[in-house]
Amino acid sequence: MEFSETGYDIATDEWDNNIPDNWDDNIPDKWDDNILDTFKVFSSATKPQKGGLRLFADYDFTATYQMEEEKFPAHIIRKEDMKLKDVVKEHVLPFLPAKSLMKFRAVSKEWDKWIGGPLLTYQQSFLCQSFSGYFYQDSKMGWDPRFISLDHSASGVPNPALHFLPEKVKILSSCNGLLLCQGWDKYYVCNPATQDWKMLPLPQYYHGAEPAVVLAFEPSLRNIEVYYHVICAFPLLGQPIIGFEIYSSESNSWKCSSAYCTELENSSLVGGGLYMKGVAYYETASNEVLAFAVKDELPAIIYLPTIPIGGHGSLTQMEGELCYIIAYNEPGNVFLIDIYQGMEMSLKRSVSINLGPNRSYTLEYEVLPCVNSDAVVIRVGSFIYLYHPREQKIERTMMSSGDTGLGRKFLPYINSLVTLH
Repeated sequence: MEFSETGYDIATDEWDNNIPDNWDDNIPDKWDDNILDTFKVFSSATKPQKGGLRLFADYDFTATYQMEEEKFPAHIIRKEDMKLKDVVKEHVLPFLPAKSLMKFRAVSKEWDKWIGGPLLTYQQSFLCQSFSGYFYQDSKMGWDPRFISLDHSASGVPNPALHFLPEKVKILSSCNGLLLCQGWDKYYVCNPATQDWKMLPLPQYYHGAEPAVVLAFEPSLRNIEVYYHVICAFPLLGQPIIGFEIYSSESNSWKCSSAYCTELENSSLVGGGLYMKGVAYYETASNEVLAFAVKDELPAIIYLPTIPIGGHGSLTQMEGELCYIIAYNEPGNVFLIDIYQGMEMSLKRSVSINLGPNRSYTLEYEVLPCVNSDAVVIRVGSFIYLYHPREQKIERTMMSSGDTGLGRKFLPYINSLVTLH
């Protein structure tokens, strides 16, 4: 195997966890400034004249801002002194996914220190919001989690099966780079890109074998401490009432909300849900979605459109809005897609697309949830298609052999360096 200085296997596109202690001995201490230094500063030959001003065109403005080196703080780079490497380091790296950043640690010791530092980790957690791929598994079959990347060269995780956790788990929820997992009787929150994890204390109430839980995490300039919540919606025994128990990482404790929901037609909740803009959403066994505003602890009900016989639907995030996508496969590879949006779930767009060459049979398919994208995502057989309505463009990603079939749970993921505390 051929490894870069960071332990990244260039041949197999994987990371090696057994990195030697002296891996950085051969990394250059700095870049070759002769390549990057395209700007030159010339000393001023202009002197101020007593009793008058020099002509505007002859005045050297750089002389006004020149300072003695020992008087200017060494850790601050003036704009006129910034080189290409400084621009990339400060204004490009925070927008890159975690896997790309791990590769760039091999550029130099300076970059390795910067990428491994808390400032870039904090910046990248809320500046890099690109949709990276899916975690998926069939927990009923006892399969380990797997990950499919939409861009293998840029986004990925070193251990998709999450074997760094203390026990075998199933993934329940995903939110802005963090995963919520369930072991035998415990919850875990982890970052699969950094393999950082935390075990949550036991809740006060029994959540069931298939808990309806949502991980709520919003990276922002104000959320420096990386606080997050876990919200479980659970039916009260023998009653058509939904209660809510909330975990807060700030207090590291669970509390039972005083809010209850009694208006659901069917109180059976379908697994984990979706979180966006302060609200957790849970799909139910009927055409309803249970919404819960986390900060104010207020429940609400959203009514979904009826899915036609043979069609499939999914709650998703599209262009920053809550949407419900319904897809129906006509003969061949033609799909009719309806996009409903907003709390009223009004129809915003209907479109017919062809996802490939015509065929005389119909493959199993399903609509997948998505985040921070304008795409409609449909899995057909062993392929995942991303349809972008605005550009009328279709992208395709192939899954591993043997991973097809309904019953898999797909969770959208963002490749983030966010640190757990």
